[in-house]
Amino acid sequence: MFSYCPGYQSLFVRFIYSVFVQMPEQVWMRWISLIIPSNKGIINETGYPDSVLTAAWTQAQQGLATAPFPLTDAGGEMHPADPRALTVQPKNLTVVSVADVPIATLAKYIDPAWAKDKDPSHTFIIDDSSGFLEYTTVAGITCPWTRPRVYGAQSVIPTVCVYEFQNVILKELGYDISAR
Repeated sequence: MFSYCPGYQSLFVRFIYSVFVQMPEQVWMRWISLIIPSNKGIINETGYPDSVLTAAWTQAQQGLATAPFPLTDAGGEMHPADPRALTVQPKNLTVVSVADVPIATLAKYIDPAWAKDKDPSHTFIIDDSSGFLEYTTVAGITCPWTRPRVYGAQSVIPTVCVYEFQNVILKELGYDISAR
């Protein structure tokens, strides 16, 4: 799981947080998601009405069913529309809003180029898989577990959910979403 660490500016704090918080948190979340029964569709932990998330799910389904889509973030080859997307329904999908990181924090610790932007930043910080204890900013992220979780920046949840829900649908249809 990807999560925000308030002490990310210190290498020692990042290491301790990664080993003693993030790793056990991910193991427990995956284990709990396998043993606790649930019949829920979308579990809303965002503060937005359920109707907003339901509309985003419908938009994600229709987007995949009616238009070509990429299987990578880098663009590349487009995959033809897949009408099976209309048959996939959310099952135990948890949607969590994450507080937007202030622009001042992003400019100080991530990249000074953020200083030209205004709050809300529409992003939060996650650990970056490309480097040891490095961080990057994202608007949303999907954890495609048995019970998937979608995290989105609080200020852009409705927009982010459409793309992240597409990832959940594609995973359910058997696509490799590791590059999305």
